Formats: sequence, structure tokens, C-alpha cells
Amino acid sequence: MTLFKIAFTNVRKNFGQFSMYLGSLILSVLIYFTFVSLAYNKSIGTIFKKWELGAYGVFLAASIVIILFVAFFVFYSSNYFTRSRKRELGLYSLLGLRKGQIGRIIFYENLMMHVMAVVSGILIGIFFSKFFSMLLFRIMDLSIPSGFTFSWSAIGSTIFVFGIILIVTSANGYWIVYRHNMIELFKADVREKNPAKGSLTLSIIGVLLIGFCYFLATRSVENSMFWSSNTFFWSMLFVLFGVILGTWLLLRFLFPYVIYKLFLRKSFFYRGTNILTVTWLRYRMKKTAGTLTMIAVLSATTLTIIGTLSSFYTNIISFAESSNPNSYQTSWSTQTERNEIYAAIRDSKTNALVYHEAADVYTADVIDEVDESNSYLAQRMARFSVISMSDYNRLAQKLGDNWKQIKHLDRNQAIFLSPTDAFENSNRKHAWMKDPYKLAFKNNSRHYKVKITDVYDHTIFNTDMVSSVLVVNDALYKEVAQKTMPNHIDIFQVTNEDKAEALDQKIKNVVGGSNYWWNKNMSSFYSNYHMISTLVGVLLYIGMFMGIVFFAATGSIIYFKQITEAVDEKPRFAVLQKMGMSEKEVRRVVAKQVLPVFLIPLILGISHSIAAMIGLTVNLMYSVGVPVMISTTVYTLFFIIYYLVCVSTYTKMVTNED
Repeated sequence: MTLFKIAFTNVRKNFGQFSMYLGSLILSVLIYFTFVSLAYNKSIGTIFKKWELGAYGVFLAASIVIILFVAFFVFYSSNYFTRSRKRELGLYSLLGLRKGQIGRIIFYENLMMHVMAVVSGILIGIFFSKFFSMLLFRIMDLSIPSGFTFSWSAIGSTIFVFGIILIVTSANGYWIVYRHNMIELFKADVREKNPAKGSLTLSIIGVLLIGFCYFLATRSVENSMFWSSNTFFWSMLFVLFGVILGTWLLLRFLFPYVIYKLFLRKSFFYRGTNILTVTWLRYRMKKTAGTLTMIAVLSATTLTIIGTLSSFYTNIISFAESSNPNSYQTSWSTQTERNEIYAAIRDSKTNALVYHEAADVYTADVIDEVDESNSYLAQRMARFSVISMSDYNRLAQKLGDNWKQIKHLDRNQAIFLSPTDAFENSNRKHAWMKDPYKLAFKNNSRHYKVKITDVYDHTIFNTDMVSSVLVVNDALYKEVAQKTMPNHIDIFQVTNEDKAEALDQKIKNVVGGSNYWWNKNMSSFYSNYHMISTLVGVLLYIGMFMGIVFFAATGSIIYFKQITEAVDEKPRFAVLQKMGMSEKEVRRVVAKQVLPVFLIPLILGISHSIAAMIGLTVNLMYSVGVPVMISTTVYTLFFIIYYLVCVSTYTKMVTNED
């Protein structure tokens, strides 16, 4: 019998044993192939080219990260799977096969697994390509027909990447065979001779270290001495490694300490099957601490990535709407251009003119002497777009939403319109309003001093054309107008502004200029909104893929570790069954043994991610509550499913006589 036939027979007869590893491979192929297929999708390339956004650069950078974690995921799964079969490899050696021949059997098995995984993953990816494309376009809020995609480039890239992974995992299999002699291969992993008792002192140090890192992570970067420009990088490294070290101290010393105390508490120890669970946990803690730390960190990373990007997406989309209140704005349009714009709107089948307004805006430079050493003064505005109180009231009333009428302004008073006001911290707003501004206008020798008395959380102009709007007294405005050249703004409000692609292009052709938000002649709600939604939508989509990879890696670490231990624990459970323990009782014991491995890292991971999200809220003033709750709930549900599958498989392995 040839070595390839031995490998083929082994895979065929023990397919159940290989199925979980094969499932991990198929999931990895599916994730990578789907992501790379989107990078080669012509529709996505056309969208990014239209708005001059670097699509392929974003996808390329993300694909490198996904390759690294997919490789880690597959390597870790392969390593645990091969180690769980050490007795089988030892049997080959006992039957007279040389180590090189055993290594070739492992390679052939790996080759069959990878071929089946690549073929299955690509076919599934092609089948679901329409769904993934529709999901991406939905996140980008674009109505684009999508179909099944078939990219030879994506297929070639997938085969190449997993060919490299096949070589690496096979080399690792060779290393395991050559590293151990026949006797070592037959041995189970050596259980700890002296069970860990833990340490309350080191546990407290771990809690304090994590607490201090949480404290640093939730401080405002602008106000904390720990986050100055000179210490920012080192503070970030300290928080990262401090949380990891604190987590390891907790898992290495607090958990064994609690188990040891439960062991000493005889009323608990001898109740039901606790004697089995506590004993098993006592003799597994040292080896488990590092793995549980990795699971907790991966869980925190997964939740933080998904929570951050989903919160970022939600808030940026909201900002895109609030910062573009007008369907169209044009600068210095002639009467001929206005008539052509009217005609384009009349000819549109999906849009109709609601109103047309105009206003003159004056640009003012701030000439205050700013002390750069004073942080809040350095945050003050350097330039304003100035409009009159009456123009503001007229335009704001037309918009309707969030309209606040200004009844009176003294000559030296002003109101600042900030669509980002909801995201600003109190120190910055205080800096805006604390001291008066001295304003200078072009070709105007006189300077004007005004003080901001209030900040409104909306604006009346699209901010890519008119930003930092300052509303001033009408008399002051007229005085400025007599000596200063204005920027004349025309506003065209239309219906269905989010479905105005054809009209968008026609108006752009009328006013001319470069593409979209680099166009000084025109500002469009449709273009600005969809450029932003496309960019942040792609970032969210990439984050979702990375989250899936991280979650798969987390699950594989737990699953294969538990299954490896199930192989070693099978003789112990065989004795217990001979003593009369039913399969239901075995399952109950297994469930209690496995539960801490899932529950403790999950709690720590959620805790770490919440601290990171609080820090995000404090520094960016983003609303993160709903996205974080949804992502955490979904992640926990999938973790529970992983737990149930692991308990079921573990139970079958220790109760099956085969």
C-alpha cells in the first residue's frame, strides 16, 4: 500500500475526526476568497474611480492583515489537530514507518484537506458572491444591481496563499514527527504534578494593573498628562501590554486561587460531581493561563474592532447628513447657469425643485495673538464664514429641521454654527466662547471684534463649500459688505436628493470644475453623502471580515485545545462510566469543566472592549452605546454556540468506545 493510499484511507475512514479541521479550512478559504473577490469587483472599482477614492489601496492593506490572521488561524488549528493525533503517529512508527514516510503521510492528508477546502470555499464564495456584494452596497447605501462574480485573479490569489499555508503546516507536521520519539508520541500530555494554588497578592497586582490601564484608556487625550505628544506612544504601549499582563496574572493566579479555595471547602468539593470538575481544573491551570489570555485578548480585539467601526459608521453617516443640509450649492453662478440648472431639474423624472435661495458670505481671518503653549487657545478658529442674522433666519426657516430663530444680536455678539457640536468636548466649546475674536476681511483696513455667545449644533450651508459659519449682527454685516467682496452662494433644494445621480452629473456639467468634494463651484448632498457612505461603508465591511477572522481564530483555539484534552481524558471517563456514570452525567461534568474556558475570557474580553469604547467616546464624543450592545450580544450568542458544540463533541469523544 502506497503512502498516499494510506493517507487517503485514513481520511476516508476517519472523516469525522478530520471534519472540524476541514471546516476551519473551508471557513478560512471562504473569508479570504470573498474578500479578494470584492477587491476585483468591477462595480466597486467603478464606484471608487468615479469619486477618486483609493479602493484597491484600502483592500490591499486589509487583505494583508486578513492573510496574516487566516494563516495564524489555519496554522493553530493544524498544530492542535496534528498534536491530538500523536498516538496515531506513534502507531505508524511502531509499524515500521520511518519519520520521513510519516511526514509524507501528513503532507498527503494536508494536501487533500487543502484541496477540498479551496474547492469548497471558492464554490461557496461564488455562490454567495451576490449576497456579499449586496451587503456591501447596502452598507454603502448604493442601489447597484449585483450578480454572481467569478474572478480568475481572486481564484489564483486564493490558491497561492493557501498553497503557502499548506507548505508551512506540512513543515510543522514534519517538525512534530522529528521532534518526538516513538515513546513520546504514545504518551499523553503530562499533567501538572503540583496543582497551582494561585496567589492573592499577584491577583491583586493584576487587578490593579488592569484598573490603572482602564483609567488611562478612558482619559481625555487633550487633558491628561499621560497622553501628551511626547508620551502618547509609550502610554499606548503601556496600556496594551499592561492589560495583557494583568489578564495573564488574573488567569494564572486568581483563577487557581479560587479553585484551590473551592477545593478546601469540603461542603462544595464533595457535592455532586464537583469533585471531578474541581480536580480537573486544578491540574490544568498552569497550561491554560496562556491560552485563556490569548482568547481574552482576541475577544477584546474582535469586539473593539467591530464596535469601533460600527459606531464610526453610524456617527459619520449622521454627520454626512447634518453637514450637507442643501441639495445643491453653487458659487458665483451666472443667470445663464441658473436657468440651465432650472431646466435640468425640470427635466429630471425623480427630482423636483422645492425652492431656490441665495446669500452672500464673507470670509474673515482671525488675527488674535494666540499663545501656542496654552492648549485651549490653540484650539480656537483661525477663519470664519460670516453671514447676517436675517440671512440665517431666512435660510434656517426654509430648512425647518433643528431651526432656532435668532431674535437679537448686539454689534459685538455672534453665534457659531457647528454641525459637529454634538461631538465637541466642553473645553473646546469654552475656548470658542471665552474670549472675543478680532476679525479681518480682505481689502478692508478695519478690524472687527466679536464674541461668540452660543454654539448651534447645525449649519445652513454644506460645509465643504462654506465652513465655520459665524452669524453676526445685521448692522455689522452691512458695514462689512460695503468694503469687502462676498462669495455669492446659490442654493437649490430638490426632492429625493439621495436619488439624484443623473441630476448631479447634469448640474456638474453646467457649473464645471473638478470632481465632487474638490469642486469649488458646486456642493452636492448626493455626492458628499455617498462619497462618505462609500468610504466608511468599506471600512465597516473590512472590519466585519476582520472580526470574523478574529472570532474564528478564537473559536479554533478553544475548540482544538478542548478536543486535544478530550483525547487525553478519555481513559479517565472510561473508568467513570464503568463505575456507573451515565452519558448524561458525563455531559454535565464536561459542561462544567469547559464552561470556565469560555466564560472567563469572554467576560474579560467584553470588559476590555468596553473600556476601549469608553475611551473612544470620551475623546471623539461619538455615541457608541447601540452599536456596541448589538455587536457584543451577537458575539456572545456565537460564543454560546461554540460552547455547546464543544461540549457535545467533547462528550462524544470521551463516551465513544471507537
